[in-house]
Parts: sequence; structure tokens; C-alpha cells
Amino acid sequence: MNVSDLSPAQIRNRLILRARRAALAAGTGPRPAARPQGPAEVAPAAVARVPVVPCVSVVPGDVVQLAESDYRYADGPLRLRIVRVRPDLSEWYHGEWVWLEGVAIGPDGQDAAFRPVLARVAALRPQADR
Repeated sequence: MNVSDLSPAQIRNRLILRARRAALAAGTGPRPAARPQGPAEVAPAAVARVPVVPCVSVVPGDVVQLAESDYRYADGPLRLRIVRVRPDLSEWYHGEWVWLEGVAIGPDGQDAAFRPVLARVAALRPQADR
């Protein structure tokens, strides 16, 4: 990519990013002003975020049937053969949703496209592969 391929805004943003990286590496740059704390002011305690890993009853190889309301960005009911369950990505959904990777199964029982799916944990029940 040439510099001539970039818009003026992209060039400006890249220059700002380089300057910030250089300032961080050098240990210089603007620092937030320290706020004095009086005796009545107490710094808030650090809140530890406890990740919630969803508890799912399906494993790779299982086939699940999901209704349109049971997965995000739905375009109708979905039958999915699970290839991978992604609890590492799912912790942001309070244990109610889980990312699955799998192969969609068409109405004729043939494998269709590979697709990632954000599915409702309560809807995940393995079914017998027919």
C-alpha cells in the first residue's frame, strides 16, 4: 500500500498513532493530573471481574436443533453439527449465550456451510444424529 492510496484522515491517524507509541516507549508524554485526596475521600476499591463461563451440555460431534429465537443473527431454524465450543469467547454473555462453531446440516441431511453461532445455552440439547 502506498501513501498515495491513503486518505488524509488515514495519514493523520497513522502519524498520531506513531507519535503516541514513541511517547509511550520513551516514557514521556502527557500524564493524567493527580487528584489530591483529602481524609474524607477514599479511593474506590478495585472491582475484580469474575468471568462467567457457560455450562453447556453439548460437546464436539453433537447435533443440535436451534429455533430462530435460540441463536443470534438467525435466518430460520438451524441444525448444527458442533465442531468446537468456545467458552473463552462466551464469558461476556453472563453464561446465557455460548459461541459454537459447526457445520450446518441442510434439510436433506447433507452437510452445508461451516458457521460460527452465538447460541442460547438453555436451548442446547444434543439430539440423535439421524
